[in-house]
Amino acid sequence: MTYTGRTLGIGLMKGKPFAFYLLCSRSFPKRRAVIKGNAAYIENLTETENPYVSYPVVRLLEDYAVVTNGLQTDFIAQALEWESPKKALIHVLDALDYERDDYNTPRIAGIIGKDGRGWLGFAGKDEFWVRELELKEGKAFVTATYNLGFTEIEFPQFNTAQELAEKTMGLPFKNKVLAIGILSRENWELGWKRASE
Repeated sequence: MTYTGRTLGIGLMKGKPFAFYLLCSRSFPKRRAVIKGNAAYIENLTETENPYVSYPVVRLLEDYAVVTNGLQTDFIAQALEWESPKKALIHVLDALDYERDDYNTPRIAGIIGKDGRGWLGFAGKDEFWVRELELKEGKAFVTATYNLGFTEIEFPQFNTAQELAEKTMGLPFKNKVLAIGILSRENWELGWKRASE
C-alpha cells in the first residue's frame, strides 16, 4: 500500500456531489474530527508545537463545500463570497503556498458545488495547479500530499455522508487515522470515522 499523507477527493454518487478527506499520518496518529455547525476541524490529541496538525478541514456554505488540509479552508470559504471557486483556489493557495514544515507538505484543497461542479487544487514546493473538473457518476478525482499526484478512481457506492466516511476508510492507503465525508442531498451532510472505531 502507498502512503499518501492527507488525501482529498471529489466526485458524484447517484447524481449527488460528494467530497472526502482521508487523514493518514505516521507522526501524529492520535487525532480526531470535531464537527461544529457548518464546519469540521482536525484536532490533535498529543502535545506538540507543530502548528500544522490541528486545523479547519471543512467549511460548508450555502452553495459550496470546501475541504482542505490546513488553515486555507477558511480563507477559501471567505474568498468564495466575492470570486469564483477556481479563482478562490488560485489566489489562496498561491498566497499561502506549501507548509513550511520538515517535509514541505503541500497544501491541497477541494470545492464541490450543489450544482454538481467540482474543483481541486495543489500547492507544493515544486508543483502548483488548480483544475475545474466535470464530476463523473460513481467516480472520484483524487489528490494527496504525497505519492499520488492527480488521479481518478472508481468509488464504492454509499447513501449517506457517514457511509461515505466508512468507504473512504477502506481505501488502500497506509497509516489511516480518520476520514470525513461530505455529501450534498437536501442539505449538506457530514460524517466521520476514526480508524480504531
